[in-house]
Amino acid sequence: MTAIGIDLGTTNSVVARYDPDHGEAHVVRNGEANNLTPSVVGMMRREGSEQLLVGQHALNWADRQPEDTVLSVKRLMGRDFTDAKVTRAKERLNYRIVAGQDDDPRAHVVFGGRTTTPAEVSSAILGKLAKDASRNLNEEVTHAVITVPAHFGDAQRAATREAAQIAGITVKKIIDEPTAAAIAFGMDKKAGQRSRILVYDLGGGTFDISVLDSTKGRDGTAQFAVRKFAGDDWLGGDDFDLAVVERIAQWVEQECGIDPSDDKQFRFTAKKYAEQAKRELNDMPETIINIPAGFRGDGVVVDVYMPLTQAEFRQLTDPLVQRTMGLVRETLEQDGLTTAQITDVLLVGGGTLTRSVYEAVEAFFGKEKVRRSINPMECVALGAGILAGTLDGVECPAEDCGTVNDEAAAACSACGTSLASGRAVGSTGLYEVTGVAMGIAAVRGSQRDVFVPIIESGTAYPLPEPCTKVFQATDTRVIRVPVYEGNSPVASKNQEQGVVEFELPEPIELNQRVDVSFNYDADRTITVSINVPGTQMSMPPAPPKREKPRTQPPAPTYEPDSATLRQRLEWAKRDTEKFLQRYGGFVEDLQEMKVRRDLQQAEQVLRQGESGEYKRLTELLVDDMYHNCGYASQFLHAEEAADGAPPETAGLINEAVGYVKQAHAEGNRLLTAQQARNLANLVAQAYDARRVSALRDTERFDGILRVPDDAAET
Repeated sequence: MTAIGIDLGTTNSVVARYDPDHGEAHVVRNGEANNLTPSVVGMMRREGSEQLLVGQHALNWADRQPEDTVLSVKRLMGRDFTDAKVTRAKERLNYRIVAGQDDDPRAHVVFGGRTTTPAEVSSAILGKLAKDASRNLNEEVTHAVITVPAHFGDAQRAATREAAQIAGITVKKIIDEPTAAAIAFGMDKKAGQRSRILVYDLGGGTFDISVLDSTKGRDGTAQFAVRKFAGDDWLGGDDFDLAVVERIAQWVEQECGIDPSDDKQFRFTAKKYAEQAKRELNDMPETIINIPAGFRGDGVVVDVYMPLTQAEFRQLTDPLVQRTMGLVRETLEQDGLTTAQITDVLLVGGGTLTRSVYEAVEAFFGKEKVRRSINPMECVALGAGILAGTLDGVECPAEDCGTVNDEAAAACSACGTSLASGRAVGSTGLYEVTGVAMGIAAVRGSQRDVFVPIIESGTAYPLPEPCTKVFQATDTRVIRVPVYEGNSPVASKNQEQGVVEFELPEPIELNQRVDVSFNYDADRTITVSINVPGTQMSMPPAPPKREKPRTQPPAPTYEPDSATLRQRLEWAKRDTEKFLQRYGGFVEDLQEMKVRRDLQQAEQVLRQGESGEYKRLTELLVDDMYHNCGYASQFLHAEEAADGAPPETAGLINEAVGYVKQAHAEGNRLLTAQQARNLANLVAQAYDARRVSALRDTERFDGILRVPDDAAET
C-alpha cells in the first residue's frame, strides 16, 4: 500500500509523500514534471473526436473552448443548485451550471455536451494526481489523506470523499488544510517545544483561519490540537483576479461604449492576464495589461492596453484584504486570545504571495512572528503527506480491545465494535474540533423554523459517544428530522444536510418523547439515530445503528390511498400559488425560484399520475410556504394566528404585519428584523391564548419534532 497526501485546491493541486527513512515529506511531481497541477478539467473536441484533458493540458486548450473547460469546481462541491453561492458562480464562471435531473438538488456542470457533478469533475483531477504519483514513485498509489478547507461542511466533505471513491482512491483521512499546514511546519520544531500557531490560509477560492496548539514530544512525536477556526468559502485569490477583471471591463466600456462583463470569453481571457498582473505588481510599481483583441462584440474588436499601478491594485483589493483581517480578529476574540499569545503565524496558499496580503498580516502580528520556512503553495500537501505516512490506522474505541484497524475499516476486526468514534493513531497526534454546530429544525412554541444544536460548535471529534437531545413527537406516525449545519438560531439560514425520516409501524401518542442522537466519525461525517423510548421503536431498527441524512426521505411503509394523497397535493399546489400571489413581494429571488420549481414538479406529477411522488411534493410545498420563505412565511403564520383570535389580538397582529411590511419597503433591514421579532411574539401569544399549537396541525407540520416546553428558549 502506497499512501500520499493530496492538497485538492481550487486553482492548483499538489501531491506529497512522506519518507520515513529521512523523517520528512517531499512534493511528488506530476506527469509534466511540475509541482503544481492546475485544478482544471476540459474536453477537447475537434474533427468529430473528443478527449478529456486534465491539468495543464486542459488549461492550454481552454482559450479555444472556454465553455468546455471547468475550473474552480471546488467552489461547487456539495452545494445545491439553489444555493446563493452557486447563483453567484453562474454569473462569474465560463461554463454552464445547471440543476440535476429529476429530484437531484445538487448543482451540476456542463462541458463537452455532458452534464456531470462537481464530484465527478474532481475525481478526474484526483485520478490524474494518483496516476502521475504512481508513475513517478514506481509504486501503485492506493491510499491518500486529502485536505479540505476547515469550514467545509458535511456535504462538501462527503462530496470530496465521493470524488476519491470514483477515482479509485481509498481515503485514509479527510483533514483540514490549515491543520495540514501546521503539521508540515511542526516537523521543524525541537523536541519539547510548544507553540500556539495561527494559520492564515488564503487559497485560490477559499479562506481559512485556524488556531492550534502544537507540542513536540521528547521522543519526536508531534501533537496538534485545534482550538478554533473560521473561514469564508467564497474568498480567495480568484476574487483578487476578478477585481482586476472588473477594472479591465470598465476600461473596455470606456473605449468602445460596450460593457463586456457578460461575455464569458472576455472574462476567461481577462482573468489570465489579471492574475499575471497581480504577480507582477508584487515587485513593480506599475504594469501594463496588454490583451490583443481582448474583446470582440457587435462588430467591434478592442485591443486592451491598460496601465495598472500597485496603488490602484491595492485600492481595488483592499476590501478583500480587510475581510480576511476581520475574520482573524473575530477568531482571536472568540478564542479569548491576543496577538501576543500567538507564537507563530503561517502564511498558506498562493493568495498570501500578494504583497498587500502578507504586509497586512505582518503589520497585525509583527513581522518576526510570520514564518516563511515552507513554500505556502506546498505546505498543505506536505502536511497531508506526513499524516498519510505516519498514520498507523484506527484504534478500536472499546475499552477492552484497542486493536488498530485499517483506516478504511468500518468495524473492528477483533471485536466488531463500530470504529465511528475510533481515533487515528500514529506518530502524529491530531485533535480536531467542529467549527459550526450540527442540529435539527424543530418547533418551539409557535415558531417552526428553529435550529436546535445537538453537536455544539467547538466539539472535539470523533465523539466518544453520540450527543443526544430529547424532543416531542408532533405526529402520530411520522417523525422527520431535517438536519442542518451552522450557527444561526434560524434553521433555514443554516446549511441543510438532508432529512432522516422515521415512519412508525403503529401510532404513538402526541408529545411522546423522542431521542435524537448525532455522532461524528474521524472525517467529520455525521450520522443520526432516532429512538422512541418505551415503544421498542428505533431508527434504524435494533441492533442500534446510525443513518446518514438523506436528501430524500426513505420510502414509507404506510400510505393513505392514492386518491387522498392526490387531493392533498392538489390542495397544497393551490395554496402555494395563492401564497405567492399574496406574499410574493416578500420572497427572495432564490427562495421564489425553488418554490416555482417545486410547483412545476407538482404539476407534472399530477398530470402524469405519478402517485408515488404525491406525498413528497406535498411536503415540499408545505415546507416552502411555512418554512422556506422568510418574512412571507411569517406573514402566513400571522394570518392563521389572527384568524379566529379575539378582535383586539387580531388587530395587534395585523398592525404588526403592517409595520414589518413598511420597514421592508423602506429597505431598513435592522428595523424589519426588529418588527418581525415583535410580530413573532404576538403570534406566539395568540396561539397560547387559544391553546392551539402549530405543532398539532398535522397537515402542515407533519412529523417535525417539538422542543419540550421545559427546554424552551427565548
